[in-house]
Amino acid sequence: MASWEQLFRQLVQQARSLAEYPSECRDDDHLVGGCEAKVWLWLDTSDSEAVVIRFDSESRIVRGLLAMLQQRLDGCSVAEIAAFDIDAFYREEGLDNALSPSRSNGLYQVAKTLKLRAQPLQ
Repeated sequence: MASWEQLFRQLVQQARSLAEYPSECRDDDHLVGGCEAKVWLWLDTSDSEAVVIRFDSESRIVRGLLAMLQQRLDGCSVAEIAAFDIDAFYREEGLDNALSPSRSNGLYQVAKTLKLRAQPLQ
């Protein structure tokens, strides 16, 4: 298992790979509630088989975690996003025991919000 310092370096590196976030969408409408650090989520669901996901945060560590989520889910279908298991993702990435409770809770909120916002309008 990686040390916290190694994980921190990896997350900061990941943060640099985060795709550009639309600056006009850094507003309250795109803010994800329930996160300690501010997190913004923008989606393009015009193609339900290839949803475009963009994240941003003021925190480098959170940006790194969001980059990992974005790499995993960007371009997935609405159905794949709905079926996404954040616990399995944590285990696969070796994060299940590495994150503080507040960061874990924040990422659960991000995943929950992503699933809700990606659902087609009824």
